[in-house]
Amino acid sequence: MITRMKISGFKNLVDLDIRFGPFTCVAGANGVGKSNLFDAIIFLSALAEKTLIEAAMSVRGEGGGT
Repeated sequence: MITRMKISGFKNLVDLDIRFGPFTCVAGANGVGKSNLFDAIIFLSALAEKTLIEAAMSVRGEGGGT
């Protein structure tokens, strides 16, 4: 289980330090980075099996989709 993430410079996440509990709810206004947080988690997961370039390409782009 992921318990903490520190993110700096991923999409619009400049200096994020978030701690996760057994149940963590991610909520906020549009455009604040909720989806980018999940994209960062997907990116890290992809790095376990793919090269850096392949992992980066697996994260959705500006137009959505993968």
